[in-house]
Amino acid sequence: MSKLLKTWPIGLAVVAILVAGPTRDAAAQALTIGSEAPALDIEHWVSDGNGKFKPVTEFAPGKVYVVEFWATWCGPCIASMPHLAAMQTKYADKGVQIVSISDEDLETVEGFLERPVRGSRNNDDGENAKKKTYGELTSVYCLTTDPDQSVSKDYMEAAEQNGIPTSFIVGKTGQVEWIGHPMAIDKPLEEVVADTWDREAFLVEFRQEHELGILTQKLMSKLRRGDTEGALEIIAVAKEKAEGDEKMTAKLDTLEFKVKMSAVVAKIEEGEVKEGIAGLDEIAKTATPEQKLSLTRTKFALLIKAEEFDDAAKVLREIAEDKNLNPESINQLAWQIYENAKDDKEFSKVLLESATAATEKAVEAAPTNGMIIDTLAHLVHLQGQLDRAIELQTKAIANVESTPENSKEDMRAYLEELKKEKAKEQ
Repeated sequence: MSKLLKTWPIGLAVVAILVAGPTRDAAAQALTIGSEAPALDIEHWVSDGNGKFKPVTEFAPGKVYVVEFWATWCGPCIASMPHLAAMQTKYADKGVQIVSISDEDLETVEGFLERPVRGSRNNDDGENAKKKTYGELTSVYCLTTDPDQSVSKDYMEAAEQNGIPTSFIVGKTGQVEWIGHPMAIDKPLEEVVADTWDREAFLVEFRQEHELGILTQKLMSKLRRGDTEGALEIIAVAKEKAEGDEKMTAKLDTLEFKVKMSAVVAKIEEGEVKEGIAGLDEIAKTATPEQKLSLTRTKFALLIKAEEFDDAAKVLREIAEDKNLNPESINQLAWQIYENAKDDKEFSKVLLESATAATEKAVEAAPTNGMIIDTLAHLVHLQGQLDRAIELQTKAIANVESTPENSKEDMRAYLEELKKEKAKEQ
């Protein structure tokens, strides 16, 4: 077996099929959009906006609150903290108070807050500068912990929200205006503060999502039994009911695509790779442009798995020629090919050339993306083009403004390696 097969991330070929959603009827929810927000009974108020805010039990009329649920073990929750801090700073003088609630014990939360924020420093004094802690980062809003989970039951459980982070906007009348991920809260919060928020319109959207969750549960039940046709029949019935509703129909089309993909994934998992590829081609006949691009990338990974390298190279060229070209996606595929080819003298030459051509297209589409230029430099160097690799890597380093700091260091180090190699030739 080639090195490529041992290391290729077949996860590229597997789509996220369905996500479990709530199970009760939307009308039976204890807490939804427009409901009166339950009072807060929080045990420990860890931070208070540096003295700006007081603990909240009842919501004051005319003020806006963001009630957010998080945990120290939740990566997306931690990633949302800088956003919450910036948002609180922005709205601090506009009657907005953010209350972030964990259900962990106080000691766990306090221990977490002593940790340094990844990638940040308090000042620019160089490598020895003191790093900002999560306690300092979150000090601008109200971070709390409620180990008896009473508030979580009143909000998360009552609204049938199964994952964190989740935020609730409580508006000026004390009613729930919005429920969702804190990274998607900016526009709703802005409109609630400005009194331009359309609660009724969002309620329609929220109920639709809830209905889709119920439908998803039914589909998963069918798919667990291998009844793909039964799952598709459920969607067909739902489409009939949603006739005339473009948004709902589009969401049902997406579910239908995922159900069809589930049958293909099942074949792949059973080792029927060629049958899986044929299934992808069949689905592509009625797929949207975006879905076709996803199918093509999946087909590419399956061809790699089947060691059909010439066909894989052809598909990669098709991806690069697609009018919906995504330069970042091309870069991911090309870099993975480089990683597998760099130490494999028997690596498919045609696939390596195809990866290089595809990356050239990606650079054309995103000429100031240093990471993609860096990938192209690595690929051409692997094919003996040292001078061009140096030229490209120099250009990559000149376009690193939005590149992570550790990647910048790697890129500079690679250029030095190339220059040393050139010096030896001379």
